[in-house]
Parts: sequence; structure tokens; C-alpha cells
Amino acid sequence: MNTKSEPVEKLGIGGIIRRTRKASGRTMKDISDASGVSVANISKIETGKITGGFDTIYKIARGLGVLVTDIIPVDTTESDGLVFSKSEDADVHYTSFYDYFLQANHKNGALNTYIMLIKTRLVPDRVDWSIHDGEEVIFILSGEIMLHIDDEEPCHLKQHDSACFDSGKRHAFVTISEETAQIISVSTRPPR
Repeated sequence: MNTKSEPVEKLGIGGIIRRTRKASGRTMKDISDASGVSVANISKIETGKITGGFDTIYKIARGLGVLVTDIIPVDTTESDGLVFSKSEDADVHYTSFYDYFLQANHKNGALNTYIMLIKTRLVPDRVDWSIHDGEEVIFILSGEIMLHIDDEEPCHLKQHDSACFDSGKRHAFVTISEETAQIISVSTRPPR
């Protein structure tokens, strides 16, 4: 199967993972080491033998250095350049650390937008930190967080604060308020 010329919609999640991995010049072992997902499971997902749960796909995306929405397309209604998503139809994905509420994005656009609930109150293991090409802007809707970025001092952010950073550096968010923090995140991504 020639995955380079096939549209994302026809590849499926496994095909997108395979294409992304091969484009980066990495092996399944490399991605396994970076993500904590076994080579066997990566192989089964790439070949479509299993689909893998969101948490597994999320870990693989992190291992690849891409956003999970670069692998799992967001359902939106697109017309004349306008993309919108209704709150009642939100595509929600849950991980151990964050809940992601995927927002309207152009299928081949340069932005990835979502609202996140920051559930974790402990700094995750470094392998679980996010890393993806581009820049990221976050805005704190409620609560307070510590933003951790490789080679930077942790940054304390409270309601209505914002930060912009190189998302190609490993980064993680940790709630430090009594209430679970909620943020808006907008990040750039390479066109598909």
C-alpha cells in the first residue's frame, strides 16, 4: 500500500501512524522506546489488526512527537472556510493526566485547538510529557497550573494568564489549585 499519496481519510489511524513514523525515519522500536507502547502493539495498530484505545494512540502520538489530533481527525462541519463544532457534540478523550475536548479545526489547517481539564496534581514521568513540532499558546480559563518545560523553570499560571512556548520541547501541565484547572490550548502543526 502506497500511503504517501493516500488522503488521511483513507489511511485510518494505523496508516497515519505508519506514514508519520516512516516520514520521521524511525523504527517501531524507536517509537516503542519513546512511548512505552510495545512494538507488537504498534505493529498491530499500524496493520489494522487492532485499533488501540485512545490512551495507547495518545502515547504513540507523543512518541512520534505529534499531536493526537494529527492521528485522530476531529469531526467538524466545514463550509466556505468556516469550521465549527457544537459543545453538545464535543469529541472528548480522556487520559490519566488530562481530558481533551477537541474544538473546531480545519482538516488540513495549521492550528490544533482544544480545551483541557488538567487532572494531574503530580508532575508526570518525563516520558509522559507532551512534545510536538510547532508552537503552543495556552490560556487559563479557571484554576491554577504549573507549566513545566524542558530546560526552563516551572511557570505558575492562574486564571486569565497565558503562555506561548516552543512545543518541540517536552512540556507538561499540573493543577496546583483546589479546583481542577481548565485551559484553552492552541498549537501549530505541520500541514497534512
